[in-house]
Amino acid sequence: MIQMHQNQKEEKINHQDEKEKRRQERLAKQLRENLKRRKEQSRKRSQIKI
Repeated sequence: MIQMHQNQKEEKINHQDEKEKRRQERLAKQLRENLKRRKEQSRKRSQIKI
């Protein structure tokens, strides 16, 4: 009985880890895309200035 409860606890923790990992990956992807967009915008801006 105690063992089963322990397993459920661990599964819950693992699930939270997975959610956190996915959140981190999504945020990292957003950051990379934002950075790319900013670079392209600044490149366009510098082309206009010249």
